[in-house]
Amino acid sequence: MIFRNYEYFLTIADSGSLTKAAEQLYVSQPSLSQYLKRLESSLGVELFDHKSSPLKLTYIGQRYYNYVKKVKQLDENVQKEFRDIQQQTGGRLRLGVAFWRGACLLPDIFPAFHKAYPGIHLELLEGRASQLESALMSGKIDIAVLNLPHTLHYDKLTCEILCQERILLAAPTQHPYTQSLLQDCRVLGGRPVAPLDMLNHMPLILTKPGQNLTHEITYALNRHQLEPDILLETGNLTTAINLAARGMGCAFVPEEGAKVCLHPGEVTYFTVDSPDLIWELGAVYRKDTYLPKIARLFIASVKQQLSGQV
Repeated sequence: MIFRNYEYFLTIADSGSLTKAAEQLYVSQPSLSQYLKRLESSLGVELFDHKSSPLKLTYIGQRYYNYVKKVKQLDENVQKEFRDIQQQTGGRLRLGVAFWRGACLLPDIFPAFHKAYPGIHLELLEGRASQLESALMSGKIDIAVLNLPHTLHYDKLTCEILCQERILLAAPTQHPYTQSLLQDCRVLGGRPVAPLDMLNHMPLILTKPGQNLTHEITYALNRHQLEPDILLETGNLTTAINLAARGMGCAFVPEEGAKVCLHPGEVTYFTVDSPDLIWELGAVYRKDTYLPKIARLFIASVKQQLSGQV
C-alpha cells in the first residue's frame, strides 16, 4: 500500500535527515533506510534527492508529501469520529484563546462546563490571534475563541458567531474632559456614551500593530479621519488599562476586557458613538477536519452563557 507507515515518510521529509528521523521515531537508521528504499521502489520514483544534505524532496516527492498529509488528516478525522461514538462526552478538548480573553471568559464558562462534562480534559493554549490561527492550521488545537479579524483565512477556516461585542474607551475618570462629558451625556447599555473625537482631548495608549484590536481601532480612526496623539503602544491590554487608571491617557478595551481591570473611581468605560467599534466574537476551526463532539458541546455552552449575559 502506497500510504503504509506514512508517519515514517513525513518524519524523514520534515527532519531532512534519516538519522534525526530515526531518533524521533525510535527505530534504527538502517531499518528506516530500508523502508525508504522499499517505498521508492514500490512507487517507481525517487522521492528525495539523496545527494543533498539535508535531504530534499524531489518534485514528485513534494507531490507525494501533499497527498500523504491529506491521508493523515483523513485518518485523524476517522479516529476522532470513532472516539466520539465510543466515548460520548469524554476525551480531550484543545482550546485556544487570547491571553486577556481567557482571563475574563473562562471563569464564566469553564466551571459550568466542567460540572456538566467532568470527563472532558481541557488543554489551553493562550496567545495572539495570529498564533492561534497558526495553531489551528497545524492541528495543535481543535478550536479557538477569538474576535474575527478581516484577515482570517476563511478559505481554510470556518467560524460560528458567539456574540457581538462593543469596543469601549477607557478614560481616566479625573481627567477634565472626562468630567465634562459625565456631566451631560446619554447612557447606552448602562455606560456613558462618548464621541470618538474624545481622542482629540487626551493621548491614546494603543495596542501593538498586528493585533486584532489594533486593526479594528485603526479602521475606525481612518473612517473618522482622526489622528490621535499616540502616547505609546503595548502588547498587553491590562497594561493599557492600568496606564489609563494612572491618568496617562485613554485606551480601547473590548467589553469583556473591562471585567479584568475595573479600577473603580479611576477609569470610566465609555460606549463609543460609532458603529465601527462593534465586532464579532467567534469559535473558529478548520474546514477540512472533523470537529469533535466535545468541541461542539463547548461551543454550545459558550453560546448559552453569553446569551444569558445579554
